[in-house]
Amino acid sequence: MSSCVKYVQSGCGGCRVGGDAGTVLRVIRNVIFDWSGTLVDDLPAVLEASNYVFAMAGVPKMDLDQFRREFCLPFTRFYDRYVPHVPISQLEEWFHDAFRQCRHMVAEIPHAREFLEFCREHRLRTFLLSSVHRDHYIVQAEATGFGSYFDHVFVEVRDKRTKMRSLVAEHGLLQHETVFVGDMEHDVEAARAGGVYACAVLTGYNHPEQLRACAPDLIVEHLGQLRDCLTRDGFEIRAALQKLESEQQQS
Repeated sequence: MSSCVKYVQSGCGGCRVGGDAGTVLRVIRNVIFDWSGTLVDDLPAVLEASNYVFAMAGVPKMDLDQFRREFCLPFTRFYDRYVPHVPISQLEEWFHDAFRQCRHMVAEIPHAREFLEFCREHRLRTFLLSSVHRDHYIVQAEATGFGSYFDHVFVEVRDKRTKMRSLVAEHGLLQHETVFVGDMEHDVEAARAGGVYACAVLTGYNHPEQLRACAPDLIVEHLGQLRDCLTRDGFEIRAALQKLESEQQQS
């Protein structure tokens, strides 16, 4: 995948923005979002509900750091590792019952609303691709008002890698014009499976070193930083990644 990605306001067509004569620069026109850890912070509630599941299953609870390092998607892999003796249907019943009791802890992530407004302003096509349970999504989308920003919503997705392939094909997305923004290794894997750009945000579940290890095209601290990248005259993904790592080392 080319490291040269450019963004221009919708309406410019396939016009050139800078570059040498005869060089057609690619533009980002489609943004696919993860939900949890990318747009809303549900980690405290998910941790509390997960520890309730562990208690019911008779296994030790996890602290926040351990949970962030161990939790993975598809979530059945996580359950198979720690509570293989309990049927998945029972685990999900425990989890969702507990989550409903602590869903008041879920809050929108800083910069998320502004970035969604940015996408709307520039007429980017927006998609949601998430494993979040439909009932929880409806409640959270209503509370935040984020639901109105998406052109298409896909929730309760067990394996985003498989769904990403069909999403790209069914909606006629050009891979080099599309970026998937998420906070977990699985999101990067899903982007790779669909042949689209992978942007990892550091506002969610996985630690920075976990995300760096899976080598997304771009890592940003938050969606405000991604907005800044897109509004610049143009950006090279590898250069942006190196710049971010340099800034983190200096901080």
